[in-house]
Amino acid sequence: MLEYGIKTITINPTLITKATEIIRLVDSRSNKTRAFVLPVHYEEIVNKIVKEIEYKKWVESKKMELATQQNQEENLNDIMHIGIDSINDYLKDS
Repeated sequence: MLEYGIKTITINPTLITKATEIIRLVDSRSNKTRAFVLPVHYEEIVNKIVKEIEYKKWVESKKMELATQQNQEENLNDIMHIGIDSINDYLKDS
């Protein structure tokens, strides 16, 4: 079944190929959205949106990489600091 605006209609291939508005495909059993049918003239807009989403994901992954590297450096500095203090304490006790 197709939900077209408020009205639900039966799938008709000619309707899909001649779509001028966004159509939502709904599973009649579970009433869940399965897909959207977009008119061809939306292609450029969709491509721009997809590129923007991919760029935002890339930026987030780079931020996470940087944060991970900084955390690793901080942990290494902490370990080195603790290690040096421990050695100095050991040498003082000897």
